[in-house]
Amino acid sequence: MSLYRRGLRLIRTKPEQASRFDFTLYLRHFFRHPQMGGGLSVRDFATIEYMMRRASRMMEDVFENSSTKRISLSPAVRQEMQDLGLSSWRRGRP
Repeated sequence: MSLYRRGLRLIRTKPEQASRFDFTLYLRHFFRHPQMGGGLSVRDFATIEYMMRRASRMMEDVFENSSTKRISLSPAVRQEMQDLGLSSWRRGRP
């Protein structure tokens, strides 16, 4: 949970409002998409530790890096996120 909040705080440091949405979508995809670790069992300690290390590296490489101004997701990923209801600013809104 703290890694997700850290990512949201780092997104606020990005320059453009349009790119912030893309960073937010990327963060949601990483934490909530079933193929990326969303829906893990709370007892799957090895996978959870692996995902935490991976998320920490992602924060350092992508979000904390000041030279990273934009990020883009493929249309297929955008469509998957829309199908899961995770592509709007607030969950549950179209």
